[in-house]
Amino acid sequence: MTTLSESISQIVGLTIEEKATVEKAFFQIEILKGESWIKQGKICDQVAYVVSGKLRNYYLDEAGNEITCFFVTPELFVSAFSSFLTNTPTHENITALEDTVLRVISKKGLEDLSALVPKMQVFRRVIAENLFILMEKRIAMLQSKSAFERYEKMLKEHPDIILSVPLQYTASFLGVTPQHLSRLRKDLLKEQSL
Repeated sequence: MTTLSESISQIVGLTIEEKATVEKAFFQIEILKGESWIKQGKICDQVAYVVSGKLRNYYLDEAGNEITCFFVTPELFVSAFSSFLTNTPTHENITALEDTVLRVISKKGLEDLSALVPKMQVFRRVIAENLFILMEKRIAMLQSKSAFERYEKMLKEHPDIILSVPLQYTASFLGVTPQHLSRLRKDLLKEQSL
């Protein structure tokens, strides 16, 4: 398993001393399955690295339905980035789908760390750019692919999520109802048996 500093080093090439400084700047927390790390209406002033476990990032639509935006798995970074960047309340919720261990740093801590390890400025920019690309891909997927194509793509790229996440969360992520997702699964099985 890749450590926090090794993951960052893959982006910005940290020295051994810089890795040690980074590791000291983050603190560890554990979130139990079903607990929230970030809640809608609060200001998010932290970024986390997922050591183990799985998180779901979602928001509530006007009718109160949960809309899943992302699933976050080990060795990825997570935050309610809009809130983090603008210091305004978030509309997102980030909840543990299973017991999860995070390495966390506050916004101030990240600024202080960036002063000690200037390469972290580049890392911060790359994380923001990657989030933008991820959001753009999700929008394009929802707008340009059929529900069946979206399901096939997720099955190919993230079979672990399909197998370990409740059906209603996967359906919400794909932009379909749980009943429609069940039909898609049946259609795929029929297609594969031909």
